[in-house]
Amino acid sequence: MNAFMELDNKDIQLLEILEKNSKVPVQELSEETGIPASTVHHRIKKLESNNIIRRYTAELNPKIMGRGFSAYVMVNGSPEKYLDDDFFNHKYVSEVSAVTGNYDLIIKIQCANLDQFNDFLQEFRERYGKFLTQTVTMVCTETLV
Repeated sequence: MNAFMELDNKDIQLLEILEKNSKVPVQELSEETGIPASTVHHRIKKLESNNIIRRYTAELNPKIMGRGFSAYVMVNGSPEKYLDDDFFNHKYVSEVSAVTGNYDLIIKIQCANLDQFNDFLQEFRERYGKFLTQTVTMVCTETLV
């Protein structure tokens, strides 16, 4: 497996199509790129074996999956590690990003509604509040469809 596989324009073209829809049939990829179907198949296998394509996933409707409400919470806490694996594996925690500035982390929470978010926030503050110096909810959104 070559960690530094060089991509040409055709590889990039294939990847851009697959990134939008990983279920595009090889024949359709062939037609869109002008590459013979057998070559498309070979290129995809090579991209997979070189870990450029790591997996194929489905994009689910967050509202149907009970995750139609999103909130971004910024936190600032103690210098030592203050969040444990239970937090990172919590079903409502979808992303955690380290940032610089006045806050340490931006946490994306996804749940069904404002009530679930408030319950999560209460649990979060009870469990980790002693380690936090400041929290603020940045944005709250709800998926309509």
